[in-house]
Amino acid sequence: MGTLWMKDGALPDRPTVLFLGDSITNDGRYIAYMDRYFERHAPERRPTFVNRGVSSETVSGLSEPDHPWPRPCLHERLDQALAESRPDWVVLCYGMNDGIYYPLSEDRFGAYREGLAKAVAKAKGAGAKTILVTPPPFDYASMGAQENRGSTAGAKGEYSYLRPYPAYNEDVLSVYKQWVLSLAPEVDAVVNVHDPLLRDIEAARAADPSFRYGDGIHPEARGHWIIAKTLLSRLFKRSSGARAGGSRGRFRSGASRRGRLRRRRIRVERLP
Repeated sequence: MGTLWMKDGALPDRPTVLFLGDSITNDGRYIAYMDRYFERHAPERRPTFVNRGVSSETVSGLSEPDHPWPRPCLHERLDQALAESRPDWVVLCYGMNDGIYYPLSEDRFGAYREGLAKAVAKAKGAGAKTILVTPPPFDYASMGAQENRGSTAGAKGEYSYLRPYPAYNEDVLSVYKQWVLSLAPEVDAVVNVHDPLLRDIEAARAADPSFRYGDGIHPEARGHWIIAKTLLSRLFKRSSGARAGGSRGRFRSGASRRGRLRRRRIRVERLP
């Protein structure tokens, strides 16, 4: 399968890429890793990456009752983000918050489908190539290990990001992922980050049963690198690899605002 970069010869060599998403996108590390990759290995084709992720955001407009404030919705700001960024590409990564950490419900799933479809239509209407990214996985084992989190529903039987439905990944996000993948004929590209992240979680836990995937919702540096290298491969045909050595090393990204990051030792292959 060709990459999006190869798909349309009219694409600019240095596209402006607008990222829209929730707190995982707002964190910015996977975008910083991509930017650093181009800075080091292909500066002449380096895209302009614009991060407009917003913490807690959804495309569905839903909020769980226990959330401390109504969750922001992308559609409250999408027109402005498109007008200000004037992107060549729009990357949309939603779903983690859209199920509001409850069991699967057709009403909630329908709101997610409607909201994402509306965002795709707006991006296309702005003349941008549209890329969908599947929701990353939720790891209950990581959240359940934290004190006072991830145990049961609240006193009123209500779930929330603090007390999620234990099978949220298997019963909800996996369904959302499959639906996003089914949209491939309708958009310019779909990137599955859910499965690579889940495989890495499973492999890491097999090697070390105490392994934790961030807080269960938000990936740490290693997870962000997996997202970055998956996007680099799928969208840009850029080859990169992360390998675990005999001992854990330190990775320093000049584009990262978080300084020195604990992670597996990374080898980034040079471009052909």
